[in-house]
Amino acid sequence: MRCLAIVALALMPSLASPTAAQDVVRGLDHLPVAVKDLERSAADFEALGFAVKPGRPHANGLRNVHLKFPDGTEIELITAPAATDALSSLYHDWLKGGDGPVFLGLYAPDLGKLTEHLSRVGVSLDRTGDLGTIVEPPDLRRLFFARRQRSPTDRPEHFEHKNTAVSLTGIWLAGGTAEQRLLKELGAEPASAVRCGPLGPSVHVLAMPEGDVMFLPAALHLPADRSIVAASVAVRNLEAVRSLFDSRHIPYDQPAACDGRSLWVGPTAAHGLWLEFRQYPMR
Repeated sequence: MRCLAIVALALMPSLASPTAAQDVVRGLDHLPVAVKDLERSAADFEALGFAVKPGRPHANGLRNVHLKFPDGTEIELITAPAATDALSSLYHDWLKGGDGPVFLGLYAPDLGKLTEHLSRVGVSLDRTGDLGTIVEPPDLRRLFFARRQRSPTDRPEHFEHKNTAVSLTGIWLAGGTAEQRLLKELGAEPASAVRCGPLGPSVHVLAMPEGDVMFLPAALHLPADRSIVAASVAVRNLEAVRSLFDSRHIPYDQPAACDGRSLWVGPTAAHGLWLEFRQYPMR
């Protein structure tokens, strides 16, 4: 594997200086990953050490499960057996190209403040409850904003991941010029330390108070329209992750030239995205 030296923060959460991002967009919310076979995908993520919380029935036929973390971030596995409305049709059509992340959710504690800020930079937001989706411009429709939903059905066992994961802390985009420009408008700032991985040469890293977005060359798109290529989760104990993967014969990558604080599994094991398990230094 090639080793990628990229700029990112060394501590979690990110230590960005006080900016608009702290008030408007603080970090990541959740990552919906479309999968053709929900039961098999859930079992595969359980094999990676995640506790899987069952989802709920949706009127449009969508089915899902959740990988939830104590800070309210999550990875959602979602499938669309049939195209019954606009959203299920989108997922159903997406899955014709295989599994993978479809949207990127950002954490916006105050959607009213976010709406006002976005309107000043020409971005139109449609709000439904605790969810805000971008209407215009079209090249930003992959993004949505939410307030880290905590459900009354959450139980302690839903956060007890055998891989010791505690948070969704990073997203890696191939290309993403429009997203990079918007995040800067929202106050995200260049990060200041170095880490690496098996994804090719980096372009830029923007840090929010509670999460980072890494921008990679557009040529790293898998299919041309699939720009979300990787996600990073923070773990308490990387050796526990390594031991788990070794015991279950799960292949992983740890580039020799990197700092030794993360392991990576590839898109086959993680259903369409690279997944980094990263241990952050104790403070």
